[in-house]
Amino acid sequence: MLSDRRWGEALDQLRAAVAINPFNADWHFHIGRALDELGRHDDAIDAYSEVLNLVPEHVHALNHMGVSLHQLGRYDESIAIFKRLEETDPQFEPSYCNRIRVYTDLGNHQAAEEMFYTARLYRDQCPICYYNIGLSLAARGQFDKAIFCWQKTIDLAGDDVQVRARIAEALARRGFSEQARRHYLEGLKLDPNHLPTLLEYVSLLIHMRRLDEAESKLVQAAAGSPAHGGVTFARARLELARRRHDLAEASLRQTLHLDPTFAGANLLLARLAVEQGDLIRAKASLRAELMLRPASPQILLDLSNMLLDLDEIRLAVACLKRLTQAEPENAKAWQNLAVAECLRHRYDRGIEASLHALEIDPSNLAVRHNLALAYIESGELDYAWDELVYALKLAPRDPGLKRLQLRVRVMRWWRRVWR
Repeated sequence: MLSDRRWGEALDQLRAAVAINPFNADWHFHIGRALDELGRHDDAIDAYSEVLNLVPEHVHALNHMGVSLHQLGRYDESIAIFKRLEETDPQFEPSYCNRIRVYTDLGNHQAAEEMFYTARLYRDQCPICYYNIGLSLAARGQFDKAIFCWQKTIDLAGDDVQVRARIAEALARRGFSEQARRHYLEGLKLDPNHLPTLLEYVSLLIHMRRLDEAESKLVQAAAGSPAHGGVTFARARLELARRRHDLAEASLRQTLHLDPTFAGANLLLARLAVEQGDLIRAKASLRAELMLRPASPQILLDLSNMLLDLDEIRLAVACLKRLTQAEPENAKAWQNLAVAECLRHRYDRGIEASLHALEIDPSNLAVRHNLALAYIESGELDYAWDELVYALKLAPRDPGLKRLQLRVRVMRWWRRVWR
């Protein structure tokens, strides 16, 4: 039954066996496996705990428990279990391999790389290692390296729809939409009804304005999962692309009815409310989205931009701080945080955020322009002058920079006259 993926039936038989003899650790272990496959990770952890009560050094139970804790977002507990596994058997490669993914989700990419190289000491050609470190590289914007790692995963373990989807996503984020489309199609050849990949592909087609193709794939996705929040959300995005706002709003309401915590639905409702001129409803939707503590960097960035546009500066700052913690190498996030802090007249914090952005992207003229303004408001005219001199070396003909430099020159002259 386990081999045939008949998880529920296997679970019934295993529990019947355990009722007769509760001291067989392997039976408890397979109960945990079945529960994991059914998405019941909390119950699976209890089953693995029973295994470890019987056999404290059961390496596979420790490994699966660590993975289940990660699935539940209990990252610190997951790391602790993998460290215990390493102490139990230092040569058991999955204790390092799986930690790559946990550290990636924690944003600790240096530790993820350390785990990757440690794992290769025990198994040089591990496809899961390459897949997990690819996720870490993509999170840092190193898409070429991530694609190389995922292609290596395919070379080692064979083609896989999820790996193809990750390659496609990276290509799309680099702006290579047509190449991304081809990889999605290659993945869907392996599993035509793989819902996450179908929905990602629909999103790409909407971005490419291939709306009829998006409609076709969305109908295919809905045939298999008509009551899935992701399907109705994709429908809303498609209707928005067609400028059919009433249908889009109805689909978003249906999405939230199916899953009140669906990320991005309230954000789109806020966008529709702004277009209709209903700012009160827009702000309420944005607050509802923020209360869900979204993890997606794109949602956090879009959310903060809308909050700034609606003069909800304090909430925008909270949102951007969360984004910079999740993605410390995201220059756009630091740039927006600097703007938000300056709008609150906290120029010292705005300057600090701008300097973070320039560490990542030294040639960003918008950041240097904003930094010069922050220095002016802080009375640091010499620092503002230095920033503008550097910026004009990068863009000697920029009229905005020239006007700001003239303003600083006049202010410095008046300050000397006053003294």
